[in-house]
Amino acid sequence: VHTTFSGDSELPPESLISYAKRFNVDFVIITDHNSIEAKYFEGFHDGILFLVGEEITPEEGNHLLAFDINKFIPPARNPQKMIDEVNKQGGLSFIEHPFFNGNKYIKHRVKMKWLDWNVKDFTGMSIFNYTCDGGERMTPLLMVIFYFFPGLDRDRPNEDTIRKWDELTLKRKTVGIGTVDAHFVYFRFGKKKIETFPFIYYFNSIRTHVLCEDKISPQCIYEAMRKGHVYVSHNYLGLGKGFIFWAEVEDKNYIMGDELEFREGIKLFAKTPLKAKIRIIKDGKKIKEVFGREISYKVIEPGVYRIETDRFHRLHFNPWIYSNPIYIR
Repeated sequence: VHTTFSGDSELPPESLISYAKRFNVDFVIITDHNSIEAKYFEGFHDGILFLVGEEITPEEGNHLLAFDINKFIPPARNPQKMIDEVNKQGGLSFIEHPFFNGNKYIKHRVKMKWLDWNVKDFTGMSIFNYTCDGGERMTPLLMVIFYFFPGLDRDRPNEDTIRKWDELTLKRKTVGIGTVDAHFVYFRFGKKKIETFPFIYYFNSIRTHVLCEDKISPQCIYEAMRKGHVYVSHNYLGLGKGFIFWAEVEDKNYIMGDELEFREGIKLFAKTPLKAKIRIIKDGKKIKEVFGREISYKVIEPGVYRIETDRFHRLHFNPWIYSNPIYIR
């Protein structure tokens, strides 16, 4: 989420509380462009945990989300330098909107696309960005329709992003998260100010769910992200809380993000909180699909296994939940 410290959003950090409470959000991460000035707001407010990172924003592209950092990281032409600085601070780094080309109807201050795939040692990438993945195809007419009827918009991740994520996970653990990339901006109609892309839509859209063993805290959130113990849901299609994906073998359980050595007897299981199309994806390809609330699969070979689900909404099946993989090497 972006605030007034980003320079392109008109909402102060304090105003986020009411939106987060309305949609039962447990935590919010503020990532202003090239700023951590919102650090003063970090902590619990009305039971909601607010964390502050940074969206490191070079003008030529290569935007990088930095979490769990304490010092401002300036943008750099060499993205590896930014990743190295995040790691130096013990933080987490996620490539943001890697294939977003912008929108021809909107003037963008900087380029958005990720340009250098030779970088290393980053934590992961945003696999579903609510603003950018739908924003590239937006026309003025669609913007008006979306404002009044947000459910008509068939939001889905960028296909190139998902393909790249699958490609990277074959080589190394690459954690996938979801981002709303919310900017609070008005346009003026006479003397009236109208909110574009209202925050009530943002806060009811993409969620990154973290699997914490203890009470919610900065430590448990960041550790879950680091391990890949997270999944992404589009909550407009149904609450994603309660989804689980795990592997069983020899009386041991492994959850999404875990790595284990291939051996006979591994079984995969997933359960969803609502009925959906559930797919098991191996190395980027679908190997099984069912409709319901449960799926299982006997593993016969090594691979990178993850779950995708779709929910039926307004005449179409739309992407709902994306798990992180279980890595069976």
